[in-house]
Amino acid sequence: PITVLKGNVKLLRQDASNQQALDRLESYTLRIEQYVEAMSSIQRLEQMPVQPAGAAWTDLRSELAETARLLAPGREPAICGPDMGSVQIDHGIFLTVAENLIGNAARFAQKKLEIALVLENNMLLLSVADDGPGFPLKMLREGPKPFEKMNEEAEHFGMGLYSTHVLCLKHGGTLKLENPAGGGAAAAASFRII
Repeated sequence: PITVLKGNVKLLRQDASNQQALDRLESYTLRIEQYVEAMSSIQRLEQMPVQPAGAAWTDLRSELAETARLLAPGREPAICGPDMGSVQIDHGIFLTVAENLIGNAARFAQKKLEIALVLENNMLLLSVADDGPGFPLKMLREGPKPFEKMNEEAEHFGMGLYSTHVLCLKHGGTLKLENPAGGGAAAAASFRII
């Protein structure tokens, strides 16, 4: 049905007598397509195998810095973590989680964006904190759910934190969300070192 809708929009554009209706139809068709893709991505995440490999700390830190530069332009994030050695993790899962957490923090941060890597008790901890409005209380109590949005932005389906949660579980870890006493939001993703 989505392909048919998209095809009809293209045909109607050739005789564009009602431009506003066409724009609205095209916009809703795109949203339906994105929604279906989000539903499909949940199933793909659950079936994804964990494939650990060595990752140098310096590489992880530089990738976090590059992700923050792309997703939070104009901000100077504080990034800390070990300087030497490496860790055995699924690099793809780690980067997907990092992108989700940094992207989420960047949307809500006012000025502060802090990213930290810590190795603790056979777990790699990635924490991302911001000075935005914090997580909704329901999300703190129940954890992230599919399609649960923190606000009504049309372009987001509320899948980032849920998919991050799924990926952390797959890697033997967890996702912990909190609103620190000083304000803002903090998300801590953990990954079991394999």
